Amino acid sequence: MERYEQTSLWQKTLFPHSTSDAESVNRDRLCAAYKSFRERARILGGEIAIDLPEFTVHDVTHLDALWEFADIVVGPDLLLTPAEAFVLGGAFLIHDLGMGLAAYPDGIPTLKKSPLWADTIASLLRRKNGSSPSLADIEAAPVDLCNEAMRQVLRELHAKQAERLALVSWTDRTGKSSQYHLIDDPDLRKTYGTIIGKIAHSHWWPVQQLEDRLPKPIGAPGGFDKTWTVDAVKLACILRAADASHIDERRAPGFLAALRKPQGVSADHWAFQEKLYQPRLEVDRLAYSSKEGFSIKEVAAWWTCYDTLAMIDKELRSVDALLADTGRVRLAARGVAQTEDPVRLATRITTDDWIPIDASIRVGNVAKLVSNLGGEKLYGHNALVPLRELIQNACDAVRARRLMENQGADWGQVFVRTGEDADGRWIEVEDSGIGMSKRVLTGPFLDFGCSLWGTHLMHQELPGLEAKGFASTGQFGIGFFSVFMWGNKVHIASRRAEAARDDTLVLEFRDGLGARPILRSANTTERLMDGGTRVRVWLRDRTIYDKLMTDEYSERKWTLESRCAWLCPALDVNLYVCSPDRSLVVGARDWISMPGKDFLNRLTGPLKRGKSSKEYSLALTHAAAALRLVKDDRGEPIGRCCVTAHSPTLFASSYFHSIEGVVTVGGFRANELTGIAGILTGTSSTAARNIAVPDIHKEVLSSWATEQADLAVKKMRDYVWLADIASTIRSLGGSTQKLPCAEGVFGWMSPSDIAVRYAKFDEVLLVQDASVSLARRHLTDLVLMPNVLAINVGLRPVLYSRDNVTDWPELNNAIEIPKDWQFALQTLEGSVIEALTEAWGCSLLSVLAASSSNKDGGSTRREVWTSNGKAYMETVAVIRNPNTHKKTKRPTRRSF
Repeated sequence: MERYEQTSLWQKTLFPHSTSDAESVNRDRLCAAYKSFRERARILGGEIAIDLPEFTVHDVTHLDALWEFADIVVGPDLLLTPAEAFVLGGAFLIHDLGMGLAAYPDGIPTLKKSPLWADTIASLLRRKNGSSPSLADIEAAPVDLCNEAMRQVLRELHAKQAERLALVSWTDRTGKSSQYHLIDDPDLRKTYGTIIGKIAHSHWWPVQQLEDRLPKPIGAPGGFDKTWTVDAVKLACILRAADASHIDERRAPGFLAALRKPQGVSADHWAFQEKLYQPRLEVDRLAYSSKEGFSIKEVAAWWTCYDTLAMIDKELRSVDALLADTGRVRLAARGVAQTEDPVRLATRITTDDWIPIDASIRVGNVAKLVSNLGGEKLYGHNALVPLRELIQNACDAVRARRLMENQGADWGQVFVRTGEDADGRWIEVEDSGIGMSKRVLTGPFLDFGCSLWGTHLMHQELPGLEAKGFASTGQFGIGFFSVFMWGNKVHIASRRAEAARDDTLVLEFRDGLGARPILRSANTTERLMDGGTRVRVWLRDRTIYDKLMTDEYSERKWTLESRCAWLCPALDVNLYVCSPDRSLVVGARDWISMPGKDFLNRLTGPLKRGKSSKEYSLALTHAAAALRLVKDDRGEPIGRCCVTAHSPTLFASSYFHSIEGVVTVGGFRANELTGIAGILTGTSSTAARNIAVPDIHKEVLSSWATEQADLAVKKMRDYVWLADIASTIRSLGGSTQKLPCAEGVFGWMSPSDIAVRYAKFDEVLLVQDASVSLARRHLTDLVLMPNVLAINVGLRPVLYSRDNVTDWPELNNAIEIPKDWQFALQTLEGSVIEALTEAWGCSLLSVLAASSSNKDGGSTRREVWTSNGKAYMETVAVIRNPNTHKKTKRPTRRSF
């Protein structure tokens, strides 16, 4: 007799009774059918270890043990009919069989047909490569990644597959003759196969869904005792309680662990289960104990055990609440003893020479944390942040729906509105996106630091979306909470795209994060006409809106339209502003082809007060003509920009209202660009998204910068302006051969000119142009020495935010050069040195080795110019021809 046959549940239900048993035939039929069912499940369960070797045991020993654990948790008061015992036993047998590939008659091709397969492959590829894969990438995924995807998909789908297993058939290897079912008896398979599958599937559902998703109690089939009914909810509660509770040594035998060598969290599960005895029922609690103590090296395993027991305790409590609330007989086990305190649990699950004090990080005041990290502590005093985050979330939702419904690249819209009612001024953002279900609205949407995108819940709610290349702008799950920087009253209405109007849900925050939000069905006036989400925030006071319409650094007259366009200039979603008339302020991907002047005006915003529109118009004309589209190696636009001078001397009066250049992330401006007007798309790794690095490769950047140099030479004749342009182009890796970069006795010269005119000198002295400019203010008739070049030795940071200068790795030198020269070679000084190197026919390193940088300790001073016959000295860099110069010992370098 097998151990499961010795349990009280089996003995009272399916074990043969006395010869006077009127139902002995039906009882024997169920008993025989179960044993045949068990034998085939035993074979199928044995295959799980092949595909998921790191998992603890899911073979027939676990399936049989569930009868024993059911005996413990059920107790003497809860009775089962023989039909219920057969159905429960069947659910025991198949609930985890979906974890093996053998549970799918067609094998791996069945998994690959599931949207979850493509989503999982896409997720793994994105994690590996850092970018969204194409369909071709997904189809050509490497074997190791496909194996990992198989394991993940099997685990994710196993409960769903369990629902089918009692009805699935397998054919023999010829595919022409015998068919095999887990339940041999066709009548019993037809009668109970479906309900067995649903109960097996239910162990993966939240407890609160059992009553709604499982059928009401069903009657007995013809020929059976009419009292042999089946209560699916009761059986589902027993299954999940018994399954959760089975964590003793039978699930993690030590010798098997030695063979499989599980790693990481799996190793911790094996380690603690190997040490456990079977639990005992003490009053109404399961009491677990260990065979031996956990050493200091097994701390992680002990805490994994603690967390598992806490999970079992929660499961038993939830089951007990459901049974009590529905008027059913309650289980005998209603919790796990001593899980409320790790120290008390250690008296049963013992430790060796260490005390399990729970010192894990906790958040005592969640509302305060969210308020701080989701508001000004993260974003600073920037009233624009909530507007950006709301529009960004809306655009993500539109992109998701666009892909799910196979809509065009310009489909979908976002609306920004403002108004006033009895509760004050409000701002509202509405989208025609995917919308949120109850699970999302009350789950990741409210979970600070948790985003829906890229999670298993996304794969369930939006199957196939990740495989289609969806990549959200939002990454950290904190952006929505910035709205509380504006005010405490927030109203969210959302409707899934495929749902009906009256399925619109409303989530309300009436008093900020200090009170619980309210979830309810939308009333008639709140229902959304189409799928999507609408978020309305009432401003705490009127000054907040004024801050949105003003510029912290200069006085400008903004409108809501110009502010939104400036904030998100490169969206791929149509953005409308209604205040009150509706106007399209940013068209989907219009930044790529819209007129250059309109494009640059969008980035710059309204003119600063007191600045000449004539000057700006002239600068705008030059910049617009120089704009060029930049594409990546796939032909996708990653920028539209031109090089500009920072403070042009082209105009008679000083002009500091420069035309802006920005790096955008997901279409939204992140940080600014110096010396570049227009847009480069980028990637940000910070939660605030105020610092981003352009997505352009070095070779593409260099080619574009060189083209900009050619355009500048053709269109401009102002040498100071061109030298400023040259400085930027040099820092971007472009060629400055045709641009003036230094001033000498012969006037302004390009590197090509310098190579010709200065090749005859053994030494060329480089002096800062600022020193020359200052001297000219006080001296007349200033003449530079023949071998002297005045040059701008500064390097303007191309990337910057108002708080940070950002490193752009693409601009870093790739060659090994002496420390004293690393900075200089990125400036126009580098252009001159390279020109001389070519003219002298030497290597760059040999020239640098012979030369003296002005960064040397004890900087070199030489005579550099004359005025009215008098010579003047300045600090210089001395560039020497190594072919003719015998290098003397240089002074000790100064660290910097």
